[in-house]
Amino acid sequence: MARFIINLLFFAAPFVAFWVFMVASRRIEGRPNLGWGDAPFGWLVVAGLALGALSMVVLGYYTGQETEAAYEPARLIDGDIQSGRAVEEQP
Repeated sequence: MARFIINLLFFAAPFVAFWVFMVASRRIEGRPNLGWGDAPFGWLVVAGLALGALSMVVLGYYTGQETEAAYEPARLIDGDIQSGRAVEEQP
């Protein structure tokens, strides 16, 4: 769930940055009054997808398990559910 929220935040970052730009540009004289209708949604979506994909790659690289690890699925022991985990294989 945390990875989903992180990816969602990375996707939303360009939209938040454009909103900050719109608010800041309203305070500057001589600048047009921008609204969401003037937003380059295509570029914002592409930038958001690129950031989301990049975050998935970076998180997968730095938080992934070793390739030699084997997955042990979740089990029910004495009425308690023990979550799955990666176990190092013994040579």
